[in-house]
Amino acid sequence: MQVANVLAQRARHQGRQRKRKCDGRKPCATCVRYEYQCEYTASGKRASLVHLTSDNGPETLPRQQSWPEVPPSVIQLQAHPLTAPGARFHHRGILDPVKTRFVRANSAIAFPRILGMDMESESIPRLHSFAWNLGLRSEEQDLPVDVNSIIPYGEFQRLSAVYFSTVKRELGLLEEADFGEKSTTRYANTQGYNELDLIILMVAALGSFFSSNSHPREADCIQIVKSILITKRMAVNPSYQIVAAWILLTIYLRCTGRPHGSWVASSMALHQAEASGLHKEMQTIAVVYPAASAADHKLVKTRRKLFWIARALNIVLSFEYGRSRVTFDVVTTKKFAPDGVGFAHQYVELADILPSDFVDREREPDPPAALGATLTRIEEIQTESHFITILKADLAFAIYRRLWLMSLTDAKDRAESILNIGKAALIAAEALLETRTPWWNVLHAPFMFVCVTLAVGTPRSFSYVAEAMTLLDKIAEAYPTHMVLEARNQATAMVRMFRQRKEKELEALSALPATSPPADAPTIGSGMSQNPCLTDLDWTLGLESFQWDTFLNPQLVMSSQQQGGFANNLGPMDTLGF
Repeated sequence: MQVANVLAQRARHQGRQRKRKCDGRKPCATCVRYEYQCEYTASGKRASLVHLTSDNGPETLPRQQSWPEVPPSVIQLQAHPLTAPGARFHHRGILDPVKTRFVRANSAIAFPRILGMDMESESIPRLHSFAWNLGLRSEEQDLPVDVNSIIPYGEFQRLSAVYFSTVKRELGLLEEADFGEKSTTRYANTQGYNELDLIILMVAALGSFFSSNSHPREADCIQIVKSILITKRMAVNPSYQIVAAWILLTIYLRCTGRPHGSWVASSMALHQAEASGLHKEMQTIAVVYPAASAADHKLVKTRRKLFWIARALNIVLSFEYGRSRVTFDVVTTKKFAPDGVGFAHQYVELADILPSDFVDREREPDPPAALGATLTRIEEIQTESHFITILKADLAFAIYRRLWLMSLTDAKDRAESILNIGKAALIAAEALLETRTPWWNVLHAPFMFVCVTLAVGTPRSFSYVAEAMTLLDKIAEAYPTHMVLEARNQATAMVRMFRQRKEKELEALSALPATSPPADAPTIGSGMSQNPCLTDLDWTLGLESFQWDTFLNPQLVMSSQQQGGFANNLGPMDTLGF
């Protein structure tokens, strides 16, 4: 009975405190009487249990049964809880920056904590998955990784230098000085499990891939990282290092694996970024505990880079592969500023302008026009990076594929832009081939350019086929792998099939019977009658005498200023080199 009276008095006090907005500078009389800590003046560590105090001394809530003592998980009261005026919205988030765990306020694991805030309890439950299941199986434990036994420190330094000169320059992940200091410290003491090991192994693997002298344990590095990320670290909350490891794994799989694997890894990287709250600026999250300083510029920069690079990878891979991208309701994280050295900001810019394949007809009634506008923006981006130049072509070809399937008219109208971007990509791909920098689009862009030129089907587009096929031959000589030879052979077969189709069309036209001149000669206007070439034109010219090989030759598309009589420069179709 006494406990019930205390609870009732306390409930009445809570209502009065909410009305008067107790600010903690001067606790109210009821707070003093019941030894209750006002909401905004909490400090120090709380007890594990909630104590109720009456005039006759302290009492605790009675227990009906004796259970093993398990202290509840509590944290300190924070400065600005969800119950603060204007902050009580279901979509607002809660972030624990220590465990990098982010959820919306309406989450099942957040409600016990919010309920504790609302009751103004001294012991507020922490953000935790209470009662998520029965706990009948123990969780897997992380096994230590001895990075020194896999990649000795001297070899790691060599591979790390390759990574920062190649991958970091284009995609911007990791700061060399900071990472070098941390990795050196880790190599000095490799005991126990450390999530930095995943980053060390991924940097070594990517450095080995882009190095002229690959490391024999490159595959071991990837298998260890996959094992930890997929079988172990998916079960717990991710750290920023886990997000970085997924991003690096995505890049590696895009360079070495099949489309599905890299797309799944990119989706996982973005899901882990959301779980870490990277899509929200710290000051836009309703509850952050323990308090994280928004003035920590290194932390702010790291969060922004991780999120936007992960997002860009997922968007580009989804757009190329034809899969759904990971989307967010609200993103408040600002884009990172260019560093003046690398080109990661342009990669993010390209990804950010790509439209979604799932078009809202109410917002965008003309999808082909939206794709055309995106193509214009891609063409306008200027870069000194060969990788970004080829990426522009990859995305332009992806847009053309969509236009070609949607509207042949729109695809034809934008063909010139596609060919211009593709021509620049051939030059950039050849430059990367000379330096033996094996980015994935060194092969992908020339192959897709062959496909696009055949789809465009104009004399100008045909004039690029020979150049693209020659580059594919060079790539096959430099990298005689199954993937390269398969692409070169398939491109050759497609050109052969296209030529056979044109030859059949030519045969059909050549089989037409000779026609007699029309009874009524065509009417010639006054302007046309002054042209002797037109007035003397022999309309009885037989189709069988027409030079179709000359007409269909791609060398026909030359400006009149460059020709001194183009007929003398034309050769047979075999000049394409196939």
